[in-house]
Amino acid sequence: MVPGRAGRRPTENLAPGAADAHCVQGMLHSAAGKLDEAALAFERALAMDQGLAIAHGFAAYNAAFLGNAGDTLPAIERAMRLDQADRRHSIWFFFGGFAELLMGRTDASIALLRKSLERNSSYGSARMFLIAALSLSGQYREAAEAAASFRQQYPDGPAGACEQLWLSRSRSATYRAQILPVFDTIRSLGVGT
Repeated sequence: MVPGRAGRRPTENLAPGAADAHCVQGMLHSAAGKLDEAALAFERALAMDQGLAIAHGFAAYNAAFLGNAGDTLPAIERAMRLDQADRRHSIWFFFGGFAELLMGRTDASIALLRKSLERNSSYGSARMFLIAALSLSGQYREAAEAAASFRQQYPDGPAGACEQLWLSRSRSATYRAQILPVFDTIRSLGVGT
C-alpha cells in the first residue's frame, strides 16, 4: 500500500504522463460494460496526451456502445493518422466497420471490415460483422458462404460470448435499437449463437 493513498484506486492519482494507464482503465471499464466510466477514463487519457492513438481508437469504439456510433469513424481516422504503424489498423478498421454497420451504412461497413480482414484474416469479430453487413446489403449468397466459413473456422465459439461482448454490454436504447437487427441477421445465418 502506498502511504497517503489508502482506499484509492491505483489510477485515481496518476502522475502526469500516465495517459496510458487511464487508457487501459478505460478499456477495462468498457469491456466490463461500465461505459460511462470508460468514457471518463479515455477523456482523462486524452487530456494528458492528445496524441495517444489507442485512446482515440478505443474511446471511439466505446462511443458506439453509448449510442454515438456517428462519432466513431472520425476518431478512428484520427487514431490511424496518429499511429502510422499498421499493426493496430486491423482493429481500427473493425471498430469503424462495426460503427458504420450500426448506422446502416452497409457499403462503408463492408469496405472497412474487409480492410480489417486484409490485415488480420483470423479476426473473428470483423468476419462475423462482415457476414451481417453482406446480408443486410442484399449479398445473401456471399453472406451464406462467409457464414459457413466462419462456422468452420470457429466451431467451438463459447456460447453466450456474442451476447456478453455486444448485447448485454450496453443499456443505451439507441445502441440496442441499432445492434439487435444486426444480431438477428447474424443468428439467422447460424453464426454467433
